[in-house]
Amino acid sequence: MGQHYSYRGVSPQVAPSVLVADSAELVGDVVVGEHTIIAGGVRVVGGSRGAIRIGARVTILENTVLRPLPGSDLVIEDDVVIGPGAILQGCHVENGSVVEAGALIDGWSRIGAESLVGTGACVKQRSVFAARSVIDGSPAEVMGRLRGPLRRPGWAPEGGDMPVRQDRDPGARADLEGDPGHR
Repeated sequence: MGQHYSYRGVSPQVAPSVLVADSAELVGDVVVGEHTIIAGGVRVVGGSRGAIRIGARVTILENTVLRPLPGSDLVIEDDVVIGPGAILQGCHVENGSVVEAGALIDGWSRIGAESLVGTGACVKQRSVFAARSVIDGSPAEVMGRLRGPLRRPGWAPEGGDMPVRQDRDPGARADLEGDPGHR
């Protein structure tokens, strides 16, 4: 269930259905909603700078870094997918958005609902993008608007798709029964 650390007496609050890889770290003022996946090497560091709020059914892939900035909490709403190696700091990502691998979303920025932030995009501080935007480039800009539904990327795992350590307590995660990695 990852490493959880208190900071100034505040500990992460993680819903029971959340799957956190053993190598992930959650620090301080962090709240994670139901059925979220946090993959290996992810660092979620709340604390002296502010809070982190992660909604339900969010997928955060390997080696992503999430942190607030002074005066700007980090908020990730429901049904968001964040690709590997992304860095999000002090920003707000609205419902159903996809942030692809290696993207940077800097402080006080807001990504509208059901938007797509492209691989390696660099969203500068205080940028605001409307719902259903296709965002890419460095600095990031709107490349277009989504017409149809934004579907979950094929590279993003869902609930039982995450690898689970073989020595895990079989009673610890009833929601993983049937997963080949669960004993």
